[in-house]
Amino acid sequence: MPEVGVMLKFCRIAAAAIVFASAPVLAASVAEEAQSLLNQGNAADALRKVETHLQANPQDAQARFVRGLALVRLNRIEQAIRVFADLTRDYPQLPEPYNNLAVLYAQQGDYERARDALEAALATHPSYATAHENLGDIYAALAGASYNRALMLDPGNGALRRKLTLVGQLDNAPSDPATTVAAPAPRAAAPVAAAPALAPPPATIPPPAADIDATTTQAVNATLAAWTQSWANKSLDAYFALYAPDFQPEGSLSRGAWEAQRRDRITRPKRISVKAVNPQIARTSDGGLRVSFRQDYESDAFSDQVSKTLELKQVGGSWKISREYTR
Repeated sequence: MPEVGVMLKFCRIAAAAIVFASAPVLAASVAEEAQSLLNQGNAADALRKVETHLQANPQDAQARFVRGLALVRLNRIEQAIRVFADLTRDYPQLPEPYNNLAVLYAQQGDYERARDALEAALATHPSYATAHENLGDIYAALAGASYNRALMLDPGNGALRRKLTLVGQLDNAPSDPATTVAAPAPRAAAPVAAAPALAPPPATIPPPAADIDATTTQAVNATLAAWTQSWANKSLDAYFALYAPDFQPEGSLSRGAWEAQRRDRITRPKRISVKAVNPQIARTSDGGLRVSFRQDYESDAFSDQVSKTLELKQVGGSWKISREYTR
């Protein structure tokens, strides 16, 4: 039975550097140099250049965008997804990060999320031809998947076979190398300053794990509730106090650069809601704890659900976050 692979071949990554009216000349130069390295096939060098720059300039959107492209070239897809997702949260008016998220979701077979990301791109920039083309590919892939399922239930249906063949032919069409790089984005306005936020509901309390006593479970749940509430309330001192002194951010950010990035992201939205859904607690080999949960985030400009893990350690009689990552 024929299978359809439209998206893996034809969805197009937006590869041109995004442009900001207020971008410093030096920052633009770094992004342009890294983009040039990418165009020459030197993804690893491009990544090193932008990551070095981002240590001192964590909010440089152009460099962050090129970092995402470099991660794609290096097949570090989950990291690239996080880069583009963060850009959509910080700069929801830009269509390119949404488009690239859609391409990566589609490559993972998650066509529904890809469709949603492309529709968000077109909501901000209706004349974005690349997103329109990719959305067509998404609908073709969804159609092919539906036809495949229908044909499994009704293998003698000739009309279904013909439809599936037509959709499959899209995967065999010649591609035009000259059109694989999207046009530059329009200039974006500066992000709007944030206002105070609403407090979230408390985190869901899980049942105690078999090897973790009730007192420890209660203490961990209190830490988790304080983390979500301080984030949503924009209580930055309380939020950062929940992290251990030796907390190491993921990626290449220093602790100082990470704190600056978090301050910017937390204070920019007008409203934030954060929920930790169904947290599960387990012990780690070094005597700490690992809390895994579904993080539901919503602001006035962005919402998402991710699988989040916090690793905790005892510091001065309290549980503090020593590591934080998304999977």
